[in-house]
Order: sequence, then structure tokens, then C-alpha cells
Amino acid sequence: MKSRTFNLGVACVIGILLFPCITFAALDLVTFSTNPQNPPPNQTVTVSIQSYAINLNSARITWYVDKEVVKDGIAEKSIRTNTKEFGQTTVIDVVLVDATGVRTDKKFLLRPIEIDLLWEADTYTPPFYKGKALPTYKSNVKATAMARIRSLSDNPTSFYYTWTINRIQGLGEGLGKTSAIIPMKYAGSPVPTEVRVREVSEQKDGGGTWSVVQNILATNPLLAFYEQAPLLGTIFERALSGSAGTKGTGFRIRAVPYFFSNDDMANGNLVYTWKKDGASVAPALDPTSIQLGKTGTAAQSSAVSLSVQNRKRILQQASAQITVNFAQE
Repeated sequence: MKSRTFNLGVACVIGILLFPCITFAALDLVTFSTNPQNPPPNQTVTVSIQSYAINLNSARITWYVDKEVVKDGIAEKSIRTNTKEFGQTTVIDVVLVDATGVRTDKKFLLRPIEIDLLWEADTYTPPFYKGKALPTYKSNVKATAMARIRSLSDNPTSFYYTWTINRIQGLGEGLGKTSAIIPMKYAGSPVPTEVRVREVSEQKDGGGTWSVVQNILATNPLLAFYEQAPLLGTIFERALSGSAGTKGTGFRIRAVPYFFSNDDMANGNLVYTWKKDGASVAPALDPTSIQLGKTGTAAQSSAVSLSVQNRKRILQQASAQITVNFAQE
């Protein structure tokens, strides 16, 4: 039976002149993949093989797990097995014999790992907001990788990280570089973010490399209205929508812009344009609020609208409107 080898080959051409030898790396005829991609400990995993050079549909494929035969037959391109505890390796050997009798041997080391890719948008949310700050047009997002490869108590700074955005490297790499700053695109446009984690190991298995990819999606900013009471301050527990009623003679509205970039909020780059009953209102000392009132004792109403735009990131914009009804005295 003929067999393929995967050693380096050396080619030399000698004629009238002596040319230098050229060394070619052997082609990887068979590759492995797992589902899930990064299996945690004690997890059932599907291990599959692929090949561009061998017709796997007609090849006899024998699978060994820790030197025990678990599957043998024609076109058996995958198996299901289990990962072990952190730090323990499952050795998978595959022997392929194609229709011409050529044999190919491949080995795969299956080790349990966990890589969590977390992200945090540098955008504004008001105090006591329980939700997550969302990314918007050209805002920055901090992505952080939490890798556990040999144990749950792994030191994340002991791994080598390579960050890629839109399949283009450039976010940075290095030992212990567990985070990267990601610039967002237009609202609705996903930003595929990948981190490759390489183990820097002196152990006999030489370590390994794993990756995780997550699409981070930008959204549009929001604008919400709240009542700003004289004694209680801004009542964040209840957002105003559509219309609001009051029995008093005055009513102050507080506008809160959600998910605008924090640096532009701090630097005063947001432009507030208020209108009352269709007419523009001159900006007050505090551009985030407007005071309404009624004259006389009859019932009245005031239609208020607000547009907020970031002058530095012009597609960060939001608008809202509300009608305030004053009751008859």
C-alpha cells in the first residue's frame, strides 16, 4: 500500500550553473473542523475532516480516539466524541485509504476551551439605566476576550492575542492584549470582529491557536422625554410618549439622548433644536430641557419637538415629539 508523507521536500536544479536548492512545505491535504468551534469541557463535539486533494466520498476512513477505533467505513467524514476536563487532551487519529490504495494519516488534538468575546460601547446612557449601551455610527466599542484554555483560573495575560476587523488585521496583537478598540460603521452594518488566541506554552504539546468571531451591529441613537419635577428632579422611571397631561400651570420637559458618543456629549458637540407649536425656540442655558406654561384658566395644549445631532459624527442624530395637555382650572 502506498502512503503519503508530510515531510518537507527539497528540489535542486543543476545545469551549467548550480542553482540554490528550494524547500517547499508539504501541502496540508486533510483539515479538521469542530462543531462547536470552541468546545467547553465535557461537551459533545462533532469532529469533521475536509480535503481538496482526496476524494473522501470514495475513501475508506478509520477514526481512532485515544488509540481506540470508534468508526470505520467508506466516506465516514465525521465522528461525535466528548471533550475532557480543562487541561486534558483527546487524541484523534484518522487513517484514509483512497480508491487507488494511497494511505494518508492525520492527527488532531481536541482540547476543551472557552473564549468569551464581550463588548462595551462608549456611548451615553442616563443614570440608573439598566440596559446595555449600544454602539452607533462611528462610535467606539471596546471588545474584550476572556480565554480559559487549561483551567478556569487561567491568567488571560499569558496568551497571545491577534485582533482582526472585517477580515483585515490592524486592531493590534501581542502578549496579554486582551482588548481592542473597534470603530463602528453605519447603523445596521455589522462589524465582524475576530480574536485569535494563541497559547504560549512550554508543555510537550506545544500549545495551540483558537479563534472566535462576533458580529457587532451598530444602531441608531434614541431620544426620550421625561418630566422634570421641581422637587423630585427628572423622573426617569416613566418616559413620556405621545402626550402627557398636567393639572398645573407649568411643565418642564427633560430630553435625554441615548447612545450618542460619550466624548461628544462631554465636549458639547450635540446640537439641540427645539420647536414649540411649529415655531423654533431659542436655546436656553440648559439645551436638554424646555419649560412650558399656559395662560388663563382654559384647557390648553402645546406641541413640542426636538432634534439632536452630533456635529462631529453627523449621522448620530435623533428626534422626538410630544403634546402636553394642560387641564382646565
